[in-house]
Amino acid sequence: MELVKDLFTVYGDLLVPERTEITPSVIKKINLMCLRHKKVLVPIVNTDIFNDFKDVFGDVRYSIMFKPPASKDDILEVAGKMLIENDLICELNNMKGNLPYTYRHVLIVAALSIKVGMMDGKGNYDTGIVSHCGFTHDMGKTRIPISILNKSKKLTRHERIFIETHPAIGYLLLQYYLKKNKDICSMASLGHHERLDGSGYPKGIVKVDKYSQLISAVDVLDALMTKRPYRDRAFSLRASLDYLLQEAAMKKFNKHVVLTLISMARKTKPEITSMHISAAPREELPEKITHDKYR
Repeated sequence: MELVKDLFTVYGDLLVPERTEITPSVIKKINLMCLRHKKVLVPIVNTDIFNDFKDVFGDVRYSIMFKPPASKDDILEVAGKMLIENDLICELNNMKGNLPYTYRHVLIVAALSIKVGMMDGKGNYDTGIVSHCGFTHDMGKTRIPISILNKSKKLTRHERIFIETHPAIGYLLLQYYLKKNKDICSMASLGHHERLDGSGYPKGIVKVDKYSQLISAVDVLDALMTKRPYRDRAFSLRASLDYLLQEAAMKKFNKHVVLTLISMARKTKPEITSMHISAAPREELPEKITHDKYR
């Protein structure tokens, strides 16, 4: 894969020129640049981003999913322990100003992903890392033209190629910015549109790391449940979960993560090993809802 446009840091420094193929040598060069760049970590609780994060729990679409166990206070406690790079605060503030939908989306994905990590039951996830991955997974969207992100008609081939670079752009930015857990969080950015059957992008791989698998399912859930310029209406929570369950049955998503989301959407929050799920969808999926279910 190569970049469509020059990639700059949030401060305007050229990181990777356009038409550069992303190779190990390019990553090595970025890592060397990273060593020369001063890192400043700040408590996220001291930022406006954390105040915005608190507002997510008032979203009525997800009210049942934030009920105990692992309620608002539990999730806020996990996220509140984050020390986040000041560079990423600048990036997120930039996203808030220019891409308010994407900004709101990453806050929701972070909150839901933390809860999935807490409810996993197998200790598969470090919830602190999950939190960081959620906040940063869509960083690459900030370098995609708004005209493409908000286009109401079907994307052209060139526009589709451009938008499918955003996971790689996020990966490169995070390789440069991050101090701790660099590889895990940058890989979650790179892998959140990959699918376990190899049908995803940007690489079309089947071996997808566990944090990318978690983030990808939650990412799609919120994308489906939000009305967008290219979609007539949003999916309901039930229809969204039915869609994810169907996709998990086709080996696209981690079924354990999808079942955890279904448990979160039930009043009793049952153990996934004891859940009964009807073979028929609980709600009819919208037909011809969009040419592009999630962008």
